[in-house]
Amino acid sequence: MIATCPACHWPATSAVSRHGTVAYVRCVCGLFLVLERGAVTATAGTSAFAPAGRTGGDLASVPDREPS
Repeated sequence: MIATCPACHWPATSAVSRHGTVAYVRCVCGLFLVLERGAVTATAGTSAFAPAGRTGGDLASVPDREPS
């Protein structure tokens, strides 16, 4: 299975860094993907494909959400 970016749906490219079963990938849209055993488990950064009304990729910056 090839992991795809949740923002732009492009397939993940080769890993920027790898630590055991965890890999860090930079998508073509600018979003960093954290893959564990080939599945996207987290994202970081911003994407040109962010939902309307959002200026960043961090959910903690959204006023109606508390950081987890």
